[in-house]
Amino acid sequence: MFALALKEFRGFFSTLLGYVVVSIYLVLIGLVVWVFPGQWNILDAGQASLESFFIWGPWVMILIIPAITMRTFSEEIRSGTMELLLTKPISTGGIVGAKYLGALAVFVMSILPTLIFIPVIGWLGEPEWNFDAGAIRGSYIGLLLIGASFMAVGVAVSAWTRNPLVSFLIGLVVLVFGFIGFTALASFDWLGTWDYGFSQLGMEPHYRALSRGVLASGDVYYFALVIGFFLWLARFGLDSFQHGSQHFLLRWILGVAIQGVLFSLVSMVGFNWDLTEEQRFTLTDATVDLVEGLEDEVFVTCYLTGEYPAEWKRLERAIRSQLEDLSSMSNGNIRFQFIDVYEIDDQQTIGQNEEKLIEQGLQYSRIAFVENGAQAFKVIWPAALVTYQNKTEPVQFFRSEVPEPTDRMIQGSINSIEYELTRAIRKLKQLEKPRIAIIEGHGELDEAEFADFTMDLETDYEVYRVEIGGQVGMLSERIEGMSRRVNRYDLVIIAKPDSAIDAKDQVIIDQFIMNGGKALWLVDPIRVDLDSLAANQMTMGVTNELGIYDQLFQYGVRFNRNLVIDLQCAPIVMGAGPMGNQENWQIFDWYFAPVVLPFGIQHPITTNLDPIKFDFASRLDTVQTDGDLKKTVLLASSELSKEYKSPIRVSSNIVQLEPEYFTEYSLPNQPLAVLIEGEFRSAFEHRLPDTLKNDTDFAFQTKSVPTAQIMIGDGDIARNQVRYGPNGPMILPLGYERMPQDPQNGRVLYDNKEFLRNAVSYLLDETAAISVRSRTITLRPLNEMKVKNERVMWQSFAMIFPILIIGCMGLIFVYRRKHRFSKKFTV
Repeated sequence: MFALALKEFRGFFSTLLGYVVVSIYLVLIGLVVWVFPGQWNILDAGQASLESFFIWGPWVMILIIPAITMRTFSEEIRSGTMELLLTKPISTGGIVGAKYLGALAVFVMSILPTLIFIPVIGWLGEPEWNFDAGAIRGSYIGLLLIGASFMAVGVAVSAWTRNPLVSFLIGLVVLVFGFIGFTALASFDWLGTWDYGFSQLGMEPHYRALSRGVLASGDVYYFALVIGFFLWLARFGLDSFQHGSQHFLLRWILGVAIQGVLFSLVSMVGFNWDLTEEQRFTLTDATVDLVEGLEDEVFVTCYLTGEYPAEWKRLERAIRSQLEDLSSMSNGNIRFQFIDVYEIDDQQTIGQNEEKLIEQGLQYSRIAFVENGAQAFKVIWPAALVTYQNKTEPVQFFRSEVPEPTDRMIQGSINSIEYELTRAIRKLKQLEKPRIAIIEGHGELDEAEFADFTMDLETDYEVYRVEIGGQVGMLSERIEGMSRRVNRYDLVIIAKPDSAIDAKDQVIIDQFIMNGGKALWLVDPIRVDLDSLAANQMTMGVTNELGIYDQLFQYGVRFNRNLVIDLQCAPIVMGAGPMGNQENWQIFDWYFAPVVLPFGIQHPITTNLDPIKFDFASRLDTVQTDGDLKKTVLLASSELSKEYKSPIRVSSNIVQLEPEYFTEYSLPNQPLAVLIEGEFRSAFEHRLPDTLKNDTDFAFQTKSVPTAQIMIGDGDIARNQVRYGPNGPMILPLGYERMPQDPQNGRVLYDNKEFLRNAVSYLLDETAAISVRSRTITLRPLNEMKVKNERVMWQSFAMIFPILIIGCMGLIFVYRRKHRFSKKFTV
């Protein structure tokens, strides 16, 4: 059998046709992924990825593989050599296997030269060799599997036809239908809820999963079944040619049945290997639990589709891929469709559709790009509507209004796809939203200064601003027959109070916690007058007398009356004296604004966060108190930090300090944010009169049920900037920072909002949402300067070098053939 397979392989490359067929494959795939401009061009896409090669690979193979297999049996039958072949001491199964292995070897030889694409994206990467090797390995395995399946189909078609041209045409039709036909038919409504299962009969869904670098047992077994089925069909065709079909039909049916039984047995051994470096196609456990627990159908309508630049196509493919994974995991309970709003030509209908989408909560983006050398603009909708049990929730995949987003912005949207979709599904399944009370009445951050974070919370929670005013019923209520008061809210947020909190309010908050309520404390132990600092370049930082420090101490945390200064800090733009008739703006290190990098702190709240900025922060100490408490430091200063104790002279001259100042008598890793979990003892257990403690309506509790609090030594961590103008206040994003090169403009640099949002999610027992939110995928861009300056060179290399490899292989083959069969004469 192997001798016959080797003969088939040599026979294919013994004629010019073999080299032409392989060269056509390499030229076509090279033109698509390297030369032709557009979304599939690797250089235009700007990513160190071979995704477009693996997407187009099967389509080019559909044209090439029938040309490789059309002569396998058809030529033997047409030329009359099949009878001679059948007299050889080899079974019909062995003949089919030999022909298949020979053709498969030709296919392998045709894709081997494409391995040169890997070092090309490696050399062009930024930095070099910054590509996902695991994803490429898995994708090549997928390409080999679908190529092997295509070969089996081609061999089977050739075994049933007597003319190579007929074999080529039938093979082409069968491959097109087998690859995309089932998926196309499944898009029609006549299948109803069976559409997902019907589409899985085709090869395209199974290859699409493999082409991303994910080896799932179902996909691998599927291609093994396809190969076995068509090779068995080829053997049946060969037996029918020799003896007639009636003698072998029953045996063929029995063989197919045995294959089906074996497939069922093997399928019981499941595996799912995500070979990508970040495991980016592996759903989190929280997401798996969510979609497997769906009791009804979820339908997602995504509006990001159409013709637009490559970076947006990358986002569309990522959304489609995520939806396919969710659909597969949910056993078809999640269905989706993509709609192009601008597919129709009727402008009036388009306008009506746009208004409907805006009314449903979706936002469009107006993007700018270069087309035919000119600046062009287009409106796209990077958003979706998720429907579940007659309720609909909008999902926004891209939120920035920047017309030309950076690759990093697009990658950030890709990272958040799973979170955005699962957040919407959770909201739709949720019977009642958690309730959050933002405490006011003690000089806390006003609505404008707290607006950005509040608006973010309002997407998932019911948020109220509550002034306690000494009223017991503001945070809880008494229900007949229950020993404890029932909280009206799940979480209270105390954000930067600047005046003493009334003793009654302290007790009410204490009892809210004892009854299981969660608390987020954002407290400034030191008061700094920013107006005085701006006017005089100096002010005094004094203790902020709030009356709550003893209470917080009883909960396990001491708020020190000091300010942390840190060499790892945010920059500040300050005037450095006049420069002619203009202001001389310069950048300085503002040591009063520590920038915390949460590396090395393994906790769901801080996983994968970017830097977090503090302003005039104070150190926290964990202390031993009554109660079974677990304390976790979430954020801390750097190794090169120090403290100033109250009273503190806060001066702009601090920018003149040299870095060496922080190396002497430093206080490294000063805690700035602490999580406390467990059963708390009341801070007022020994401070209230017995008459109040024994009051049945008040229902005083000395010990809490298991709950949690987060304490942060800085109230400004949640304060967004506000610009006041003639049209009212303009809310700037939390984490926004002015750009040193242009003080009038800026961008979001710090992850304060993400940290606070994670903190709220954790306190409200939403660790599932945090695990999804914390995922990140590395950006792997190409070097733009190299691509621009060396584009033609790399295109030529990627196009010519694979063909040269085939040419060299041909020369070696011809040389060895001549050397083997030439006769030597001696004179």
